[in-house]
Amino acid sequence: MAVTHRSISVAVESSFGSLNPSTGLPELSSSGLSYVSIPCERDPIVIPGEPVVSERNDARDGNYFVPPECDTVLNSSGQKVRRRVGQVVVRVDLTTIGAGADTYASNYLGHLLGAGLKNQLPSIVDGDAALGVPNTNKFTPTTSYAEADVGCLVGVEVNGRAEYSAITDNDVSSAVSVSPAFSGGFSGTPTIYSLATWYIPSRTATGTKEHSLSFRIDGVNYRTFAYGCVLESLAISLDNGRLMGEFTYQAALIQDDHSSASGPIEPVYNAGSPPFFRGSYVVVSDGSPASLSNGTAGETLGRIALDVEDFTVTLTNTLTPLGHSNSIVGMSGMDISDVSVEASLTVSTVNTDIADDYYNRTVRQLVIGTGPVGDGKGCAIMIPAAQLTVDPSAYDVSGNDIVRQNLNYRQSRYAGDFTTVAYEGGAGNSPFRLGLGV
Repeated sequence: MAVTHRSISVAVESSFGSLNPSTGLPELSSSGLSYVSIPCERDPIVIPGEPVVSERNDARDGNYFVPPECDTVLNSSGQKVRRRVGQVVVRVDLTTIGAGADTYASNYLGHLLGAGLKNQLPSIVDGDAALGVPNTNKFTPTTSYAEADVGCLVGVEVNGRAEYSAITDNDVSSAVSVSPAFSGGFSGTPTIYSLATWYIPSRTATGTKEHSLSFRIDGVNYRTFAYGCVLESLAISLDNGRLMGEFTYQAALIQDDHSSASGPIEPVYNAGSPPFFRGSYVVVSDGSPASLSNGTAGETLGRIALDVEDFTVTLTNTLTPLGHSNSIVGMSGMDISDVSVEASLTVSTVNTDIADDYYNRTVRQLVIGTGPVGDGKGCAIMIPAAQLTVDPSAYDVSGNDIVRQNLNYRQSRYAGDFTTVAYEGGAGNSPFRLGLGV
């Protein structure tokens, strides 16, 4: 009997499904994909999948059943090719890449996130020792920021705590504007750290993503491939303060290649820090950003810090197959036809500043920060125009200990970022962002 130690690796596909153009079939082990082993939780590493079949309901002369017809193709030998579809689930923390690298392009986190989001790499990746901080919404950079940096998340350490915001304008009187504001506790000239920012694209880029993925599971006498994988959902929650992301992908094709099994592969660990819900803040803006109508300047709103004891953030993509009949996968890709982001916060100290937001249809910038922050460190989640889906004045008294406030947000339209040339380039004006330190 073989033991059940197993690993899962991920690769970016150059084309959806990694099909050989001559055969219309994946090449399994010889596909040329560059797989990276993921340091994820072991238990979810199961990809059985289900065959796609058409049931036979033929006329019968007795009490029996007719075997179903499998939806597949024939290989060059005239044999039916095994085809299964299903989900791939990966649960992993969001440990960053550390100071030795400046991009997630070949990193497993970059692979995982890029299968459902777009990515903006900031032009300044090793931190900017700001020349000054005119106010809590502006800093004077040492090096000019690119226009494409608008929308990217940034982090800074203030009084020993990590604080995060987003760039809303790259050049206002030689200063960079951010919103919501930092706390105001600056001393000297702090180092501003830009974060690689994954985002939901908006406007004319709606529905796009970076790539599709292939996964490979390796174990003793066991090897399974999943091709044409696109992110269906990402659920971020806390495990004793550590941020965990559960990634769920739809796979267009699942196949086995047990004859090529070589055993589990040692995971590749990142050199940064796992983000913890400690030493940072959850903040909302003190006013509403430009939302349903376009702004004319980058937002510079203040901040309201919330006493949040727990949170979850869930991103759900509606996937629509682009069908065709010329290959075994039966599609040319999976479109992201809609996206929903929900953030649920448990506030242990009731905040009255937001008590009327639901009835007033008030949207606010929402930033969830983590510690630590630095070169190659830091993680933040932002909904730049967050709308409440429940009334925050209906307090939670179910715990019989303290009065709590439950805040449930989802993304609304955001239009508070400003650039002089490309108003909505890159992460600018995107309705959801996740930043990781570079």
